Amino acid sequence: MTKLTIRSLEAVPLKVPLKKTFQSSLGVYTHLDVVVVHLHTEGGPSGTGFTMGLGGEGGVAMLPYIENELAPLAIGQDALAPEALWNRMWVPNKARMRGGLGLYSLSAVDIACWDIVAKVAGLPLNRLLGGFRQRVPVYGSGGWHTLPDSELLEEAQEAAALGMSGYKLKIGTPRDPERLEYLRNNMGEEFILFCDANQNYNVREAVEVSSILAEFGVAWFEEPVLADCVDDLAEVAEKSMVPTAAGENAYMRWGFREICERRAVGFLQPDVCRCGGVTEFIKIAHLADAFNISLSSHLAHELSVSLVGATPRGYMVEYMEFFSPGDFTQDFTVRDGHINVPDAPGHGVEFTPDAIERYKVS
Repeated sequence: MTKLTIRSLEAVPLKVPLKKTFQSSLGVYTHLDVVVVHLHTEGGPSGTGFTMGLGGEGGVAMLPYIENELAPLAIGQDALAPEALWNRMWVPNKARMRGGLGLYSLSAVDIACWDIVAKVAGLPLNRLLGGFRQRVPVYGSGGWHTLPDSELLEEAQEAAALGMSGYKLKIGTPRDPERLEYLRNNMGEEFILFCDANQNYNVREAVEVSSILAEFGVAWFEEPVLADCVDDLAEVAEKSMVPTAAGENAYMRWGFREICERRAVGFLQPDVCRCGGVTEFIKIAHLADAFNISLSSHLAHELSVSLVGATPRGYMVEYMEFFSPGDFTQDFTVRDGHINVPDAPGHGVEFTPDAIERYKVS
């Protein structure tokens, strides 16, 4: 097979209610905002892609953009040429794909295209991209500002009970030192703690906070300053008492190249649903390898385990359980602190018809 024509594109917005209301330095969240993209081919398999964000109504806003601008560029094209399709959608949309919802939309279509490529190859996406390992370690993520200390500890203990070696909490409150001390005393010295500031500080403040984090053996200081200011991030990285981490709000290979060249992080965290899809994630993984930087991920652990697991620079995948058991056709259960990469052809992240119906925005 030398060509597989894309026949149609379908975009479906979902609103997934969170089990409890969350709060970070960025805001209060009640639901997960998801857009699922289905690419259908002429006589071949269909592919599934998706993008998502915490809260907001971005999914509904992306729908007409995907259907009216990206779909006409995709229909009739070769699904087995994801680089060509990526560029076909990106080139006329450069002004709207500097980041944000435009690139979220492109990411979803690109993920669906790679799903088709792997299915036609008869390989799991992880194997197609290198297959470095098929069991990927994950860390627990949560620690929202609204959690009382007892629930904060409960989350960390739940992660440890699943075999996870680490847990991430949000910082940016007056009680950060007390919360960290409480976790460290109860979880022990060997348990890894990560901290996420969600861009809460300026450079001076971040450097001061890093000394507090160092007291409790925190492994990384995530998004200490505004994501758009790589100069500030690099200065914090140079002066911080703990390694920095960032990337969830960086876009495409060029944004990550600057972060790598400036040595602004010790841990790179692309979000495949935002950064430009699988096409760009591959390039970002190669940058991490070239600059000898550990590669993690932001959200979407179901897909991220395949991508982070494909490269030798893969470190751990963020695990935040937004969906219910049975929402996907594959199993993404954590066992002994790891998730097994799906071994079926494609990327394996397909929503069940019941989940689509249950969460679909009417």
